[in-house]
Amino acid sequence: MRKALIVCGSSRMNGVTDTMCKAAADVLEGLGYTPVIAYATDDIGHCRDCGLCEDGICAIDDAMSPIYAEFSEAELLVLATPIHFSGPSSLIKTVIDRFQPYWFARDMPHPSRMVGLMCAGSDRPEFRHTAGVFRAFAAMLGMEWLGHLEVSGTDKTHEAGVDERVRGFLDGVLGSGSARRSSRTRRRTSSPGCR
Repeated sequence: MRKALIVCGSSRMNGVTDTMCKAAADVLEGLGYTPVIAYATDDIGHCRDCGLCEDGICAIDDAMSPIYAEFSEAELLVLATPIHFSGPSSLIKTVIDRFQPYWFARDMPHPSRMVGLMCAGSDRPEFRHTAGVFRAFAAMLGMEWLGHLEVSGTDKTHEAGVDERVRGFLDGVLGSGSARRSSRTRRRTSSPGCR
């Protein structure tokens, strides 16, 4: 089976982002992947920009090590984050920054494709900054960017309907019988009456 790595960038267990990740794991398993959910935590230190990773190995030995191991075996990467002040959570951004070894050693094994899952409490959040960060990360490693899902209004709706939204999005970009969407795919979903 193909492996998919899902990185949850929220510290809130059983919140909307975590619900999205668990829904993604269920969908991906049905699509023939072996999904692994990794949680970004405060136990992952910030990149020190020390340059010691030029050989492809990060000098920091912490909770990022298991993520590196799963990343090297995965075919698909799913990054999930709540939107904080129009950007990604600090947890998911720390994880992205820790992939600095891949800047120097781009031939190391890594996923060939990537998607993003984003949620925000506001009815009218700004997702484009986070989408830009995710797309730039995919481009840096040569991963095919398949698109991202935007779920807004979660302060009112919480995780209601999130499973179905994740399923529809992933089936749309990965499903066997569906047409492949362009590399600029974006699907907005919000609570009724929201933009």
